[in-house]
Parts: sequence; structure tokens; C-alpha cells
Amino acid sequence: MRRYAAIPYRRWLAVTSCILSLLAAPACTSQGADDAEQRAVNRADRFLRTADIGKTTLSFVHFGADYHGHAYQKTLPVHGEDGAPVEGFFKLVYRYHWEDDGVTDVAYLCDRRGDVYAVQIPYSNAVLSQPFLLANGAIQILGNALIALYKDQMTENQRGIVQALVDKADAHGLLEWSLKFQQVMQS
Repeated sequence: MRRYAAIPYRRWLAVTSCILSLLAAPACTSQGADDAEQRAVNRADRFLRTADIGKTTLSFVHFGADYHGHAYQKTLPVHGEDGAPVEGFFKLVYRYHWEDDGVTDVAYLCDRRGDVYAVQIPYSNAVLSQPFLLANGAIQILGNALIALYKDQMTENQRGIVQALVDKADAHGLLEWSLKFQQVMQS
């Protein structure tokens, strides 16, 4: 009878831990995506899943709320005005947890490269702190702080665009611009 060597406990624990972490991690994949599309999805996810981006997003969506994390939920197609899916474009949906029991889903619309170009709020349990409402009221402070923070990296044209968003008190537009700008700066 042949004897098999027992797997050392530490190796077994490491392998088991690795397998469990892979099974527990949400797969950020788009169904039927080709390699180029999957690279775009992965690129966008690497940018959007960070706590810094989560805190930035929440500061615009629910101004002043305590950030308690966000997690990837799903990948969806983007539909054009005719209702047909736009080839290569996708939405990454993340669930945000804030304050004691606040939950808001944020959908980031991305192009073929994985660049964020728009933000939608498909769900929020907010009653008093509706998405963007408080930030619109505080946009002068937020917007001018954003301009001051990035003034050395922004062109005159970019500063003009941001100033126009600040003047209109458009927190939603300012969040979209901020995400685009940060993603370009990280590339």
C-alpha cells in the first residue's frame, strides 16, 4: 500500500485561504466581453474601487455623510437613446454605505477604454439627504476647493469649465468632471 505525504498545515491553510479569497471576491466581469472590453472593465474598476474615489464620490452624492465603504455590485451595458446597447460601453455599479444605515448605488458609465464619462444614481434609501442635494448647496466651497487643489495641473480651459459648474451649483456635473480629471491624472 502506497502512503501519501500529508500536506503541511501551513501550506494547506495558505492554499485554502487563497481559494476562499478568490471565491469571495466579486468578479468584475462583463458577460460575453472580449479581451479589449475586459481590459477596459478592469481598468475602470481599479480606479473606482479605491477608498479615495469612494470618499470623493460620497462627498458629492451625500455631502457631509460619513463614508463606510463601497463595493462592486455588477456590470451592465450602456444603452443609447434608441434603447440599443452601445457596443463596448458599460456601467460599473457600486453600493455605497454611509452614516448609520445609508445605502446608495452609484453607476459609473464608462467608454471603450474604461474612462468614466457619467454618473447615475439607480438607488438610494436616502430620505433627507437626497443624492447631490446638500452638495449643490455647498458647491461654492467644494468647487473652489477643487479648483485650488488642482490649479497647477489644470489648463485655463479646465479651470473655466469647473468654474462654470461651480457657478451653476452643479454637484453632479462637478463629480463627473472630477472623476474624469483624476482618472487622466492617474494614467
